[in-house]
Amino acid sequence: MTNLSDTIRHFQPDYVYLLTSGHHANEGKAGVAFHEIQGNEERTFGRYVKDIEHVALHQIKDAWHKETMTYVIKELGEIKVDAEKRAKEVGAKCEIYAGLSDATGLFPHSVAFAAMLHDMKTYYTRGRRPYYNDEFVLEIDTLNGITSAKSWLEGHSDRKKNLKYLEALIEIEKEGEVDVKRLSIKVQKDVKTTRNACNKLAENGMLEYSEGGKNRTISSTNIGKMCIKFDWGRS
Repeated sequence: MTNLSDTIRHFQPDYVYLLTSGHHANEGKAGVAFHEIQGNEERTFGRYVKDIEHVALHQIKDAWHKETMTYVIKELGEIKVDAEKRAKEVGAKCEIYAGLSDATGLFPHSVAFAAMLHDMKTYYTRGRRPYYNDEFVLEIDTLNGITSAKSWLEGHSDRKKNLKYLEALIEIEKEGEVDVKRLSIKVQKDVKTTRNACNKLAENGMLEYSEGGKNRTISSTNIGKMCIKFDWGRS
């Protein structure tokens, strides 16, 4: 329960969805947690448990089955639909985080993959240790960056045009520092158009600017390099 308590303290969620295998639903930790969140048990989950508007317990038949990932993808899809519907009803933006800790069998791998498919962010809550300095919840930046970039590129076909700027940047930055002007020459576009493309790539974690004024350099990020290597967003 400690991991879930730390998770609730970190995110202060409006909705909590617990996912477990069938035989743990009633007698396991998930079943107990479900009932205690419903009962606003502050002794277990802290003061933020009272702010949780909705809690649901979702079950997967088997955590060690060849179709476990398929089941998890389906359940997370249903969770997303429900959460977004509830958020829309109150005029709120819905941001969903999927946890990878306290999971058995094939759950961690399945949740990570399903979260990327459903544009959810991921986190891992580690056990309490004094040397963690109360930082028990780790948001998984690389996986979240992949999800964000993939979602943005797939959101509109015109966004994929920015990939040629990223690809050119990766090619020429091997030779030394690159600025927007140098990149514009490489792609044979004017500086304004090139800067606009760079700004969009930077906003979505695929490119970054150095600190400074007008003469800032640009460089691709690890997410950007993976985007090109694995052809994300290509038609």
